[in-house]
Amino acid sequence: GLSLHGPCVGVNLAEESHDHYLVAYERFFHFAAKWDADFVVVHTNESFRQTPERAKTRIKFRLERLLALAAAYDVNLVIENVGLRSKGTLLFDRDEYLHLLIDFPQAGALLDIGHAHINGWNLAETVQRLGTRLHACHVHDNDGQSDKHLCIGQGSVDWAGFFQAAQKSAADMTLVFEYANTDMATALNNIRQITE
Repeated sequence: GLSLHGPCVGVNLAEESHDHYLVAYERFFHFAAKWDADFVVVHTNESFRQTPERAKTRIKFRLERLLALAAAYDVNLVIENVGLRSKGTLLFDRDEYLHLLIDFPQAGALLDIGHAHINGWNLAETVQRLGTRLHACHVHDNDGQSDKHLCIGQGSVDWAGFFQAAQKSAADMTLVFEYANTDMATALNNIRQITE
């Protein structure tokens, strides 16, 4: 299957001046529909300059419009948990992220394991609570401090707990390996070990 990541550098849903978000996403949804993507990923924010309350209100308004647009293109939209407490960019903590998905039942969840680990989320419990809403995970490891996008096993994520919870609660989810700072042979070997 094919998954696509929406524009997240030039489009920040929390940023008031980024009023071009609908135009950018409409082009993106058109492309996703043309290639019959299984799902597309949206970030709520990269950063925010106003109060958290105002940023959240803006993001929710824009998500509602994006979900309507995605439905018009018959595209499945999943919301990724983004923001890092350590960098001051976390707007939606775990409970708020879960409530965001309740507010938007037509969206799926994409759990970024590295982001969740840095923010101190209990992965097994989070996967269990997301259940069948969990469409996919961005899979990568880190030391709990910075978003290093390491291969599984090179950081401190509790992978055994994660995979046990995933098998019980979200066995049909897609794993998207989001590795960086490694060579291709090492990454492919690691992925083979995980998926066999």
